[in-house]
Amino acid sequence: MKHRLQKMLTLLLVTAAGCFSAYAHDVKGTVVSATDGEPLIGATVLVNGNAAKSSVTDVDGGFSLSGIPADAKLEVRYVGFSSKEVSVKGQSTLKVELAEDSEVLNEVVVIGYGTMDKKELTSAISHVSEKDFLKASSVDPSMMIQGKVPGVSITNTGAGDPNNQASIQIRGVSSRAAGLGPLIVIDGVAGGNLTNINPNDIASFDILKDGAASAIYGTRGSNGVILVTTKKGARDGAVHTTYTGNVSANVATHDLKMLDADMYRVYRADQYNGNDLGGNDDWLGAVTRTGWSTQHTLTINGGSERTNYRATVDFKNADGIDKYSNRQEYGARASINHTTKGGLFTFNVNIAPRLINRKIASWDVFRNALEINPTTPIMDEENPGRYTAIIGQAAGYNPVALINLEKNKAETKLLDWDGTVKLNLLPLFFKDGKDWGNSTLSTQVTFAGHESSNFNYWFRPSTSTQAIANGYDGEASRSYNKSSQQILEWLANYSGRFGDHNVRLMLGYSYQYIKNSGMSADNKDFANDGLGADNLGNGQWAVEEAVGNLTEKLNQIFERNE
Repeated sequence: MKHRLQKMLTLLLVTAAGCFSAYAHDVKGTVVSATDGEPLIGATVLVNGNAAKSSVTDVDGGFSLSGIPADAKLEVRYVGFSSKEVSVKGQSTLKVELAEDSEVLNEVVVIGYGTMDKKELTSAISHVSEKDFLKASSVDPSMMIQGKVPGVSITNTGAGDPNNQASIQIRGVSSRAAGLGPLIVIDGVAGGNLTNINPNDIASFDILKDGAASAIYGTRGSNGVILVTTKKGARDGAVHTTYTGNVSANVATHDLKMLDADMYRVYRADQYNGNDLGGNDDWLGAVTRTGWSTQHTLTINGGSERTNYRATVDFKNADGIDKYSNRQEYGARASINHTTKGGLFTFNVNIAPRLINRKIASWDVFRNALEINPTTPIMDEENPGRYTAIIGQAAGYNPVALINLEKNKAETKLLDWDGTVKLNLLPLFFKDGKDWGNSTLSTQVTFAGHESSNFNYWFRPSTSTQAIANGYDGEASRSYNKSSQQILEWLANYSGRFGDHNVRLMLGYSYQYIKNSGMSADNKDFANDGLGADNLGNGQWAVEEAVGNLTEKLNQIFERNE
């Protein structure tokens, strides 16, 4: 009897353990950095032994998993941090702290006007190297680090539009009136533009997130600073040629399921006296498409220990998911570095031109295509050569007519250049060949410039339903603006090592001259539609012009002691 009772108890315990093991519940939690408690965006959380159950942390570092066994183990991964295994133990809420990878701590990080080992950093700076980039096909380089940096939000609310750039916010919104974007510094030159850089030319990103890190750039760095380091030529004496190309597609997803013409007649026209206008067209399909894009890059680089070079040419063509928008880019980037014999002088020159042709989308066509009465024919049945005018509907205009008739184009030209001469001072002080130990002393001068011009062109022909509704025989406008920046910077750097102590001193001066100019004009009522906006003076309505000039100067003296 006693023996039988023991067997029954053992069976009950095994059954209870099995039930506990099989019990599945929802698990939520956050993933943060063990160093500063910052949420880690884009960290991967997966169930060991079940790769199908996984989650990626959101902007607050949060994650959620459903149907997780009480005895499951979760593996948490994040770029630049050591992976960690966490036991659920029946808990429904977890907080996971990840420590930075010790190997990553030995990486060289670019800071304001200099570099240092990551393990020596005392301010909030994140480093993302090429091996950690997202393999994104976007023409926007910033998308390669989306979700890679804690506290940095990179979003593109119109990814289906090739001309829409991502929004970058470092540590949230810092201003309501001023710009929210960070200062872009490319190869040490402030005021750069991510538009004028090929993703294949980028070696690393360094993001200065807090006031201590970005203070050296003054008020320009109040929204954070992104330091971009480009690739340089090889030094192995050989010539290397590389071609990179990709093809991608953007497709509209999660579109609203609206009534088609037949369903509208059944559920709306017949039962609620809706207007049946006799058409049977797919309005949303008439304004959308699969947006194909191609990118091609050809690179040649090489050199020796003293001189190296790298040159890149690229072409990009991207269509939007609407049937009008398009973006074509022709760009190049070249750099050459030379160090004289003995290392006394170092010369560096970079130049990057780019031409961008854009067809600008009107996002409002999607709303109008959804709101329009689905029985409305696209073309006017009484006048087959014209589009149907939209009157008395929620939709304000015929979106197909806007896409097919109006011309909204822009041309952008960019040119970035810089040249640096660096002088190593210690060889001048120790001409007899005396060793100067673990110390360096150098000074350098940089001349740089950013040039950009934008030409915008818009034309609405007299056959447009909107032009007819407005009572005009065509409408047109043109605008042009140009921006020019000249930069002069001088730096002096000293670094020395004394036993276990490192000393770094830096002193610099920066001068920046900025000039903006532009003009715009528009007119209406043209004799014909043949010239479009190429002859605004031909319009009979009027000519409105606006001309403006703005000049700014920036002087800055800075220093850093470490």
